[in-house]
Amino acid sequence: MKLNPIIPQRKKLQDQLWDFVQPNSTHQIDLELENQEYIYYNECCYNLPIEAYTTPSLHLLCLLVKERLHVTENVIFQVDNREFITGSSSVSGNNKYPSVVSLSAGAINTLNEKELSFLIGHELGHVISRNGLVRFFFSKLPPQAKVPKNIHHAMHVLDLLAELEADRYGYLACNSDMDAFVSFMWQMSGGIDIHKFGVSTSTYLKANLSHVQKFLNGGWIGKRHPANALRIEAIRLFATSKTNYVLRKQMEPIIDSIFECDDQF
Repeated sequence: MKLNPIIPQRKKLQDQLWDFVQPNSTHQIDLELENQEYIYYNECCYNLPIEAYTTPSLHLLCLLVKERLHVTENVIFQVDNREFITGSSSVSGNNKYPSVVSLSAGAINTLNEKELSFLIGHELGHVISRNGLVRFFFSKLPPQAKVPKNIHHAMHVLDLLAELEADRYGYLACNSDMDAFVSFMWQMSGGIDIHKFGVSTSTYLKANLSHVQKFLNGGWIGKRHPANALRIEAIRLFATSKTNYVLRKQMEPIIDSIFECDDQF
């Protein structure tokens, strides 16, 4: 059975927050348009576009991942000069400018095709969920809005849940290859290839469980991204659960801990 990558709690919370931050004036809508215009032209000015005539193999990979995830909206892909392994995305809330996915030079130079597919899929996952739009309009609330503390907490929770969901899209993008996902996490975090140590993915996933409990019991879940141990365990559950119901039940300890986490960052 093909599992649904959407995390229901993320969607519900995002809908609630959207009702709170939803742009209800021409001024707010213009702010988003200006922001996406700035991102679009700034990216075009300083980053390398991933296009068929400049980076054909990378361009094809981006298109294949986009097709694999059934993304039909206009998205441009670019390479920036960050030396570490990372990516970013900017979601367009209008039809005038496309969404933008940026991949770091460090990622391009280090990752193999499947690992890159995960990263591209992860960033497209944010485009699909559109959580970035909520974050944008939240950041533009006027000071006099007096945002309640529980809304700030809800935004933190949304950030964490959106990352877990984006990981699912990344996993699907690399053809559900657990080796590629684990290898990506190791390369991103420590810059090393786990397979050089002769450690199998299954052995590592078992060892990771002790770290999962450490974070769940300690209440320290993460800042804008969940702790790596939790991200890895969440994908293990996504990969091994037989039904969406089983997946939701298995994910409860992680999801509950995220909702209960302290905003001490």
